[in-house]
Amino acid sequence: MNRQDEFKDFTVADFVWDEDFRNWVLSPDSESDSFWQGWLLENPEKKPVAYEARQIISSLRIKEPELSEEAISVEIQNILSTIEEREARPLKKAGVLAFMQDKRWQLGMVASVIIIVALGLIRYNLKSDKAANTYQDLVHSSKEHLTETVNKSALAQNVLLPDGSKIVLEKGSKISYSALFNQAAERKLYLSGTASFEVAKNPAKPFLVYTNGLITKVLGTKFIIKSNDLGQKVSVEVLSGIVSVYSYIDTKPNGESGGKKLNTLILTANQKANYSSEDKTLMATLVPNPLVVSSQTMDFKFKNAPIDSVFSTIGKAYGINIIYDDKSLAKRTFTATLTTETMYEKLDIICKTINAGYEVIDGKIIVYSNNSTK
Repeated sequence: MNRQDEFKDFTVADFVWDEDFRNWVLSPDSESDSFWQGWLLENPEKKPVAYEARQIISSLRIKEPELSEEAISVEIQNILSTIEEREARPLKKAGVLAFMQDKRWQLGMVASVIIIVALGLIRYNLKSDKAANTYQDLVHSSKEHLTETVNKSALAQNVLLPDGSKIVLEKGSKISYSALFNQAAERKLYLSGTASFEVAKNPAKPFLVYTNGLITKVLGTKFIIKSNDLGQKVSVEVLSGIVSVYSYIDTKPNGESGGKKLNTLILTANQKANYSSEDKTLMATLVPNPLVVSSQTMDFKFKNAPIDSVFSTIGKAYGINIIYDDKSLAKRTFTATLTTETMYEKLDIICKTINAGYEVIDGKIIVYSNNSTK
């Protein structure tokens, strides 16, 4: 029997306990919403039951009290004991009415049990999603013996890893990695704070850095990872090479089975990723001061140069994709020498000269004509 048929026999309690249904109520997405809305249309007789379960789950999320797992267990046991005592007492009222009243009371108590248990379950799941990604949680749950380095000094500290990778650890920051770091299939490291990495190339052994719900995966490159004191914001700035970053919710820490990727970005030199562990958003942008990354000597002296040639030179020099409106800008030319300006200063001068503007969107530069709609 497939799950769609199984749902047809569900009671309110079944829906409250079902993980797929709870996820739809608490964190709906297009896929889950399409499934459940479609299922309810095909099974209109289950709408009252599903609605009641949805109300229970929603109310738990809004009015969630701070109950420990121990308190929940005690409360459940008290309710069950009360039910047993009431069943053991003789009925004071005779007849069907008294029996029905007791049954309604018992069903109410059972519903209370369901709500309290569901409350504890939802609290635990939400707490697990958040805690399983913190530095302390990952370190404590690791099955491997870890080596930890903490920078307690006022200056940056240089750290050399067993594989030859180099780390500059900023004040108050710390890292942990396995004692068998260079022998494992993946070079896995946990970071709290800010550090610069120069990873030794080894295509056979990917290098992974775990930072408050964000995983940075590289084969060999230079990059910087920064996280704030609360660990809610993380950024990754790529200096050279290619980096893959993705956010991860994992009920089984250390990236083992049981988790799921939420977002993935591929970053190149001068690109940056900003991640918020609060709302699980991951966005691409550019570093504050992009540097020339081309191995070729770039000439920034332009004389009546076609604008496509100008943008092509800038893009190749900094390794950044520059997109512009061919029709409105293609016939324009540019004359200037831009050897000392930063990349953004170059773009400001070029755009002002050709009556254009630009924006940084998803790690790319979008140029638009001021004579046309953005």
